[in-house]
Parts: sequence; C-alpha cells; structure tokens
Amino acid sequence: MPAATLTDKGQVVIPAEIRARFGLTPGTQVEFVDDGGTIRLVVRRRVERSDPAAGFAMIKAPPAPAGGRRLADFDAADVARQP
Repeated sequence: MPAATLTDKGQVVIPAEIRARFGLTPGTQVEFVDDGGTIRLVVRRRVERSDPAAGFAMIKAPPAPAGGRRLADFDAADVARQP
C-alpha cells in the first residue's frame, strides 16, 4: 500500500496510484472520519476533470480589425453586453 509523509503544515499528498484508482481529481472535497482510532478518508464531493475545449467560443469577441487586435483594444464590458 502506498504511503505518504505529513508535512510541517499538516499536508499530505495522496499518492497518484490512489488518486487514479478512486478518481480523485483536483477540487474533490474529502472528509477525515475518526472510525474508532482509525482515520478514514471519505469523498464528500467529486469534481469531474474539466475539458478546456468544452468552453471554447463561449464568449464571442467582435471581428478583428484589418491590422489585428491588441490587448489594449479589448474591452470586456463590450463582450458582456452581447446577447
């Protein structure tokens, strides 16, 4: 069974093998339960791994001008007003 070491701050890294086996992804909430002197780690809420491509084109930017677009030309408030 994989082991971990407690840091000075009380942090423990869950070994990759355990994270993969139980589907523990970043953002998953866990709970520590005292079970008669044994500590159990219980998953409270799972967070599915996000797919960056799934959010592609959620915000529509205005067409680029002929010379291209600079960051200084971008106004987030204009994008927020689009339907």
